[in-house]
Amino acid sequence: MQHLVIVGGGHLAAALITGLYRQGFDGRVTLLSAEDSLPCNRPVLSKEYLKGELTEEGLALVAQHVWDDPRFTCQLNTRVSEIDRQQKTVVANGHLVPYDQLVLATGTTPRRLDIPGHELAGIHYLKTLSDARQLRGALQPGKRLAVIGGGFIGLEIAAAARQNSMAVTVLEAGERILGRVVAPEVSECFMQLHQNHGVDIRMGVGVENFMGQQAIEAVRLTNGEVLAADQVVVGIGVVPEVSLAQQAGLECDNGIVIDQCCRTSDPAIHAGGDCAVQFSPLYNRNLRLESVQNTSAHAQTILAQLAGQPIPEPAVPWFWSTQYEARLQIAGLNPDYDQLIARGQDTQARSWLYLKQGRLVACDAVNRPADFLQAKKMIMTETQIDIPKAEDINIPLSQCIA
Repeated sequence: MQHLVIVGGGHLAAALITGLYRQGFDGRVTLLSAEDSLPCNRPVLSKEYLKGELTEEGLALVAQHVWDDPRFTCQLNTRVSEIDRQQKTVVANGHLVPYDQLVLATGTTPRRLDIPGHELAGIHYLKTLSDARQLRGALQPGKRLAVIGGGFIGLEIAAAARQNSMAVTVLEAGERILGRVVAPEVSECFMQLHQNHGVDIRMGVGVENFMGQQAIEAVRLTNGEVLAADQVVVGIGVVPEVSLAQQAGLECDNGIVIDQCCRTSDPAIHAGGDCAVQFSPLYNRNLRLESVQNTSAHAQTILAQLAGQPIPEPAVPWFWSTQYEARLQIAGLNPDYDQLIARGQDTQARSWLYLKQGRLVACDAVNRPADFLQAKKMIMTETQIDIPKAEDINIPLSQCIA
């Protein structure tokens, strides 16, 4: 009986287990997770869960009847320290676990801010349900929260904290918030959104050290200012978890390198999700994408591989974020666009089109799901855009073809 071992307890693992169950997989599946809880819906941890709109029961990604099936085993609080590719075994909590096929779903680790005072209580990072549980308990009305980092995680947590009546300051070392993912015009839109909700945003400033006796009391900034804080959230990006793959001698390059079938340099080992780097035919470059959509696509590819079926066609990357009343949906990638088209001036519902030589390569849509859905199709077909039509928000995007 074939034994499939999955290392990591996130979305990729959950999608694989659910898919294998539905396919009637005739082998055994063992999930080895270093976390203390079953796979859960991570994206909502910084959104609905922090705001108290979701219970922990509503976060589960794998139905209980799957775990009741003897073919599927989950070992929590289990750290895998070594892979022996010759013997096809992994070392988990000091014990050997054999495998026929291995999947590395190790994900990412929040980037740490190792400055003086980093060990104080009240300094939070968000990845796991345990992290989110602790943070939700710390978001108390009337308290002061300092958020270090103006990316998606930091801004989503800032929004949740403001909606819980906390005093919130966002500290961004760069020139603008969301600087790595959206155009300056979109950054400005979200800065105004947060400022309208009472968030103090400081840009171009770093953190020198954390201050306090046992718990955080203040943050000293690089400009010398001391900012009082009862809680701190650090959201300065993530690093792919590749140490296990490197120990095994697998090819890594800012992630575990995989082919179009999600195979690593060892054909008996697949990888996927946020830890994996894969060549994108659409963008003609190697990409490591941190998104549930990409993870789900990798899961479907691995499932097809294991079943001996054709792998799915590549899809356009997409991402989403919810902050207050704004739902941002991003289709495609925009690193080398040469023109930005704004659709609409309404701060409540608008979108931006990123063009390269007249061709649509990405779209940021705020409360305009139709633009987002249409853009995904048009990006895939490398559609040329009629700019005057695209600037008229009353014309459906699908009709803005040059």
